[in-house]
Amino acid sequence: SQRPHGNYLAAYGQLLSSARFWAYTLCMAWSMGTLYIFLGGAPLAVGHTLDGSSAKLGLYMGLVPAGFILGSYLAGRFASKHALGATLIVGRLITCMGLLVGLILSILATAAHVLAFFGPCMFIGIGNGLTMPAANTGVLSVRADLAGTAAGLAAAMTTAGGALTASIAGLFLVKAGATHVLLGMMLISASLALLAAILAAFVDWRASKMVS
Repeated sequence: SQRPHGNYLAAYGQLLSSARFWAYTLCMAWSMGTLYIFLGGAPLAVGHTLDGSSAKLGLYMGLVPAGFILGSYLAGRFASKHALGATLIVGRLITCMGLLVGLILSILATAAHVLAFFGPCMFIGIGNGLTMPAANTGVLSVRADLAGTAAGLAAAMTTAGGALTASIAGLFLVKAGATHVLLGMMLISASLALLAAILAAFVDWRASKMVS
């Protein structure tokens, strides 16, 4: 039987009143926002250095999903031994550190090769590979009886939040070749995701203390 609309609204209200739900969802939204900024900005920022070759651009951009595969593998090994909050924080730190290195290289202009940009961006994938499974698990655990509703609502909010983040960043990505601006925008989004991960870990820790 179908659930009445009022029940759905009540379920949404219960989830949206949970700090844990918001922390995990915002972490996913800003993590995906970092990826969306990369996907939209990389062709503009470094496309001119590849002689207009879409094949080369696609090959280098493929480093990010390759990183996601690696991150997902690491998540399977790491998450089973550590708390969800710790997994989130490690994933976000990996992304932030990679992007920070890329930003420093871009500002100093010590490395002109495109790998000086795409190499650090690979850590977006590694970090997201660690973050997304843990954050999804966290969302589903907020209310076990509302797991399906939580999954759908979190997915919608993650997609919308990521798209909004990328749209705002796009206002600053108007000049071709400005890799430092692109890396800066991605680092801001990744840092916001890190703050959300820290909040999620804190809320989980506080809840465990209350139970004990």
